[in-house]
Amino acid sequence: MNFISKTNYKLKLLFKDPKKLMKILFSMLKTLFISNKNVSIDGVGFATDAEVAILKKYASQAQIGIVEIGVLDGKTTKEMGKVASVPIYGIDPLIPDSMNKRLIGHEKHILNNMSFYPKFIFFKDYSYNIVKNWQYKFDFIWIDGDHRYEAVKRDFEDWFSLLEPNGIIAFHDSAPVTSIPDSFEGWPGPTKLVNEIKENRDLKYIETIDTLTIFKKL
Repeated sequence: MNFISKTNYKLKLLFKDPKKLMKILFSMLKTLFISNKNVSIDGVGFATDAEVAILKKYASQAQIGIVEIGVLDGKTTKEMGKVASVPIYGIDPLIPDSMNKRLIGHEKHILNNMSFYPKFIFFKDYSYNIVKNWQYKFDFIWIDGDHRYEAVKRDFEDWFSLLEPNGIIAFHDSAPVTSIPDSFEGWPGPTKLVNEIKENRDLKYIETIDTLTIFKKL
């Protein structure tokens, strides 16, 4: 499809299926945001500097274990590993991203990024499969996997009961970026879910840093 055809296609969607058009535009925007700011020799990463800083804050405070659902190339996993002292469990089936099919993680990048951290374990599978036989304790979980509403809701429901009391749960892509002008607004699935669970009495809302929304389990 050439440029003119693509433009005509988007104009048709504007009138026939505006929701589909918005999804396409969101995907294009996020791809641009990432490619300009987060691509390097050790792979692709989504997190802003502000998000990395807050992830490192909670990773450094974890006393039992850290679970990351959605590892991609392990760049933010590596950042957490720089300050963590507990086991880090990365979970990712390494399939095309739910919001951008051209994006996929690479196991070689993950293992290379985490080669310095002896307490890292990688599970190459879907989170809903891994949780069935889960046996490790953890007090910090970062949910950044499938961003469709039903999928992120399932991750929350599957893993929240396993999180230690007073543990931290973070949702990525669930709010607008504020540290960088005119950038990503967050994905509808995680955004909808965090707004719902702010009313959950088993959770205490802590803070939002760019697209990261942080809660504590009561």
